[in-house]
Amino acid sequence: MPDQHAAKRAAALGSVASGIVLTVLKLVVGFTTGSLSILSEAAHSSLDLLAAALTFVVVRVADLPPDDNHPYGHARAENLGALAETTLLIVTAGWVLWKAYQHIFITPEVPEITVWSFVIMFVSLIIDWRRSRSLRKAADDYQSQALAADAAHFANDMVGTVLVIVGLAITALARFVPGIPHWLTQRADAFAAVGVALVALYVSWGLGLRAVQALMDDVPGKLNEQLEEAVGAIPGVITGSPRVRTRFVGNQAYVDVSAQVPRSQTLEEAHHTTEGVEATVRSQLAGADVVVHVEPTRSEGEPYTTSVYAAAHQLGLHVHNVDIFLLQDGMRVDVDLEVPASLPLAEAHRYSEEFDAAVRVELPPSTTVAVHLEPRRDLVQPAVRYPQAQEQVRAALEQSPSEIRVYDVEAFLTDGGVVVTLRCGFPAAMPLLQVHTTMARLERQVRRAVPDMLRVQIDPEPAP
Repeated sequence: MPDQHAAKRAAALGSVASGIVLTVLKLVVGFTTGSLSILSEAAHSSLDLLAAALTFVVVRVADLPPDDNHPYGHARAENLGALAETTLLIVTAGWVLWKAYQHIFITPEVPEITVWSFVIMFVSLIIDWRRSRSLRKAADDYQSQALAADAAHFANDMVGTVLVIVGLAITALARFVPGIPHWLTQRADAFAAVGVALVALYVSWGLGLRAVQALMDDVPGKLNEQLEEAVGAIPGVITGSPRVRTRFVGNQAYVDVSAQVPRSQTLEEAHHTTEGVEATVRSQLAGADVVVHVEPTRSEGEPYTTSVYAAAHQLGLHVHNVDIFLLQDGMRVDVDLEVPASLPLAEAHRYSEEFDAAVRVELPPSTTVAVHLEPRRDLVQPAVRYPQAQEQVRAALEQSPSEIRVYDVEAFLTDGGVVVTLRCGFPAAMPLLQVHTTMARLERQVRRAVPDMLRVQIDPEPAP
């Protein structure tokens, strides 16, 4: 990066040096010969010199890194410089057109033409060609709008120089070719000055338009639409939902993407989707800075269980054991709602009512909801091992089915009662529903064997 900045500054500084040489030479020859076209070129070169110096300054400013007051960096300094350059060119072109009007319609005169008039213009043509090529190469290599504007500027200056040479040639030839009208001889130099001014106005229009478009966050047509279409094709993004906003600061693209994803996605899945969005955008805008916002949304064909979980999440609640039954008179939802164990019933019931109403919004109107309040223990509970209960549980499990293997039994005594944890082996091919039914039977055996049972936790594992 430092090498890139140095190369850009070197290109801009070389343009300044060339501008100084050209301006001095044109001023000397213009005042010596009295040629309006050469003087207009000298004025144009003076503005070129000022523009080149301005480019040198704004390139240095644009290369400054982002800071607290400029989080997007300073690249727009190049656009402001181009806008200032446009203003200077327009003022100069206006002055040249006014002087040309006087020389054409009020006081026409024949300037003194010498060999130096042609020498300086040909030297100017060569210098403009060399620095235009140098600036264009630097602009392409380092993606600099300011250097590109200077390159285009000097390329168009060559057109103005050619017009001046033509005007000078007509005036010089009039001494040797009698067929050239005297009125044309008197005004050819002014006509060439008009051409120089028109070229300057044309360049000003292009530079000013690009600068204003950049400062107004103008983006290429259809770009956002193309990005929205590409993002919408990513798996996990709801088709038609993406909204894209793009802005350019210098050559750096900043893209904001908003897209809807199915609310059944986990946080990790949603994050994976955002990474896909970023990669897709950067495949079309290399190096883009992409910010993605995803909105969980009900998708077409969403399962009813997902709707129930979504209703709980919207309220900041947690549910489990969701069962949905389709009856003749409507749908029935049975669910366990987790609430802090420290809450009084009245407050816990308020959560239940809010959840009930949220589920009814998500599901058909005929739905009934049965909510079981499940006390949730959020704090670490003191406990001690309970060998007596552990032996009672082992004795009760001796009557377990032969295909069930009990690997480990642990029992703890807490303030709320006895907690038993079993680690059991089941046949690997046994259906999960059958495993669950067997675990429920084991739990009943344990509860009969140990009074004051608070909880039975069974960890099923495939038996070898």
